[in-house]
Amino acid sequence: MHAKGYAATSIQDVANQFDFTKAAFYYYVKNKEELLYEVLLQTLQETVERISQIVNRRRLSPAAKLDAIVLCYVELMAERPAVFSVYFQERAHLSPEHYQVVTELEQRLLEMIQTVYRKGRRSGQLQDLDPTVAVFGLLGACFWVYKWFRADGRLSANEIASMLQALLAKGYASR
Repeated sequence: MHAKGYAATSIQDVANQFDFTKAAFYYYVKNKEELLYEVLLQTLQETVERISQIVNRRRLSPAAKLDAIVLCYVELMAERPAVFSVYFQERAHLSPEHYQVVTELEQRLLEMIQTVYRKGRRSGQLQDLDPTVAVFGLLGACFWVYKWFRADGRLSANEIASMLQALLAKGYASR
């Protein structure tokens, strides 16, 4: 799906990629849409688990939690750019029921991170910005990494995460 797109990918393409028959495909998955859903669902469930672990670390400040969230997302994007390409570009092909489940998980992630931002704002550790705007800005910076990150590039995922953490925390103007 990453190479051809959802519409142009056939069940035979998937079977060939994994070296099994179409019959074997249909044994495990009902159809191509269900395969897309399972990929997105597993990706989101893993992300929810990772972000929950960060959010629930009591000893971390809100700013440190946001730094950890940035690192988490950059690592995910760097580890699986093809999966996230499919995730962002093909999710519109989900059935309404599957789309709703995916949207609910995305909303859960958003709310967890907004809660961190609100706590940081109340404590004075974070700027008094609208939490939705702040979190969408943070996520947007992280999500775009899948488009341009190269494992063999001049910067590692950790270096990129560090730079994004600094940019998001301090802005781009020199002081």
